[in-house]
Amino acid sequence: MYDGTSPSDRPGETPSLQRARGRARIAVRADGGVTRLADLYQDGCAKLRLPKVYGPSATDPGVEAVLLNTAGGLTGGDDYGTEALAGPGAALTLTTQACERVYRASSGTARVETRLSADAGARLHWLPQETILFDGGRLDRSLDVDLTGDAAFLAVEALVLGRVASGETVTGGAFTDSWRIRRDGRLIFADAARIGGDIDAVAAGPATLAGMKTVATVVLAAPGAEDGLADARAVLDALPTAGASAMPGLLICRLVAADDRALRAVLVPLLNLLAGRALPRVWHL
Repeated sequence: MYDGTSPSDRPGETPSLQRARGRARIAVRADGGVTRLADLYQDGCAKLRLPKVYGPSATDPGVEAVLLNTAGGLTGGDDYGTEALAGPGAALTLTTQACERVYRASSGTARVETRLSADAGARLHWLPQETILFDGGRLDRSLDVDLTGDAAFLAVEALVLGRVASGETVTGGAFTDSWRIRRDGRLIFADAARIGGDIDAVAAGPATLAGMKTVATVVLAAPGAEDGLADARAVLDALPTAGASAMPGLLICRLVAADDRALRAVLVPLLNLLAGRALPRVWHL
């Protein structure tokens, strides 16, 4: 029963901070050669917007979904999840309205979980804009992908350690990232990253980021993906601290740059090449 006092007025009680929660889900299906929306769900601070997209008359441009976090960023204890399914022969591109910001956490860790699936003949692109980690930010992020048959999947995740132009430093915080991609139930790609403590000091090492502030991973999982290795390396040649490797059905690119502008100068043409089309318009706003 409310007694007219706030938690801060009651001895021994610590006020609980409000945390943001968000869940978004989308599914698309192919109908007569055109991709259509099959399911859409949004809850809490997670919102989905579906702008009009256009392509050549003989090509299905697919559905483009733009994720919004109406909380304005993430901090300790926030929980955000996304699920997506591209049905047989369907095409779906997911992106974000802007860069995600991870602010200083007074307690706890922000959690971002993404689960994606693509059926046979589908094309699924996961193309969020960069995540900016501010001083004291704490983020635990995961990406789990299930592919069936010859489904094609393209993904990027980029991390920015503070805003260089604003002179920001990241001397405390934590970041973990986990990728798992499976095809027909078999694990084909696994990746994990963890950085914490005085992040700027850790990133200054020659075996880490050599003092650079941005890093990105790009993965193309599709039949014949390895055939694009030479073209990808030709784009990455503009950034000395970038490279690509390939194996059957996989093309993996790593990029490290001094700041976000230098990263985007190479990342955007790379993604255009691998996607076979221009990036969503929100990338250029």
